[in-house]
Amino acid sequence: MIADLRKISNGAGSARAVYQHGHFCIRAFHRLITHPIYSCFLIFIIYLQIMDVILYFKIRSRKQLDLNISTINHTNLNFYDQKLSQISNDIHIFSSLPIKKIMVGQATQFVRSPLAECIESKLHFTYYLPMISANSVSFFHCFLSLISIKFLSSESLHRRQIGVVIFQFRTFLDCLDGVVFRAHSKNQRYKSYYGDLGYYVDAISDILGGTCLIIGCLLYFLKQRPFRLKTRQMNQSLSAHSSPASDFGLEETELMILNLKDESKLSLTNDINNSIFETKEKIIISLSLFALRYSLSAMFWDRYVRQYEDLLDSYKNKSQQQALQLNFLHSPLTILIFYLWRYLSALNFQDCLLVAIFADGTWKFIQKTSMIGWITLLVTAFVTELHVEQIRSVFSII
Repeated sequence: MIADLRKISNGAGSARAVYQHGHFCIRAFHRLITHPIYSCFLIFIIYLQIMDVILYFKIRSRKQLDLNISTINHTNLNFYDQKLSQISNDIHIFSSLPIKKIMVGQATQFVRSPLAECIESKLHFTYYLPMISANSVSFFHCFLSLISIKFLSSESLHRRQIGVVIFQFRTFLDCLDGVVFRAHSKNQRYKSYYGDLGYYVDAISDILGGTCLIIGCLLYFLKQRPFRLKTRQMNQSLSAHSSPASDFGLEETELMILNLKDESKLSLTNDINNSIFETKEKIIISLSLFALRYSLSAMFWDRYVRQYEDLLDSYKNKSQQQALQLNFLHSPLTILIFYLWRYLSALNFQDCLLVAIFADGTWKFIQKTSMIGWITLLVTAFVTELHVEQIRSVFSII
C-alpha cells in the first residue's frame, strides 16, 4: 500500500496495474510470476505439507522403540569406528520417530535436522574437528543472536533481510549442536537429556536467541513506528486520484510501516495528524504479549514433550503396557495433539516471525495473529493436559 501511495503522490495513480482491481487469484498469480521468491516459498510450503502427510502414516505404523541400541557400547570403540560410516551415511527423516522428532517443527524436522545430520555423516564434522563440542556450537550461535539485533533493527529492509538470514543460520546451528552431542556421546537417540549441562546451555541459548529477536523488532518499531490509516479517510484523500473501482474496503483498517523521516515526502499524508501513529506504549505492550506467547509456547512444548516421552517412549516391562503405548500413540487424538504442537512450537512461531520480517510485514503479523494465537495456544495446552492425565491414569490402573 505504501508503494501505491507513493505512485499516486507522484501523479501515477491512473496507471495502477489492472491486476490490482481483479480477483484475488489473479493478483496472487501475478505476484508469483513477477516475484520468483514467492514461487519458491510456495513450493517450500507444499513440500512441508506433503512431508506432514507422509509423517502421519509413518506415525500410524510406528512400532515400539528399541531403547537398548540407542547408545553404543563405549568398550567396543574399534567396532564402532569400523561401522561409523555404515551407520551414519544414511539420513533418516522418518526413522524410529521418537516423540521429540514427531513434535518438533516442520522446518526443523524436514530441513534443518537432515542438513545437520548430513554435515556429520557426509563431511564427518566431529571426526575432523573433535575439539568442537556441542556447547561450543551453542555459544557461537549465541554470538550470532547478538549480531542479528543490529540487522533486524535496521531501517533498511535489505539489512533486515540479512538479519533474517543470520538468525536462520543461528537456528540451524541450534540443530547442529544436538547432532554434535549425539556424535560425541555415541548416542543415536533423538531426545532431550534433562538435567544434563548441555540441556541447560541449549535452553539458555534459545532464551537468548528469542530475546534478541524480540529486541530487534522493538528497536525497529521505535525507529519506524507503525501507523493505522482508516480507509474511509484514505478514500477521501484519494478521491481525486483513484478510480471508483478501488479495492480498498470501507470498514477495514490497514496497517503500514511508515518511516518518520519520509513523512514529508508523501503529499497525501499532510492532513493526517500524529494520533494515527502507534504509540510507544502500544508497541511495547504488543511485543510484550507476543514475547509472552512465544515463551509460553516454548515452556508448554518442552513440558509435554517430556511427559509424552515418559509415557509413550519409556520402557515398560509389561506387554499390556507396551500395547497400550502403541494404542495411544496411534490414536488420531494423540496425533492431532502432536501436529498442533508442531505448529504451536516456539520454533514455528520464530520461523513465521522471520518470514514476516523478510516480507516487511512484521507489525501486521503480530497484530493479525494475536487473538487467534492466544486462543489456539491456551486451548491446545488445556486439551493436552487432559490427554496426558488420561494416559497417566490408564497406566496407573494396569
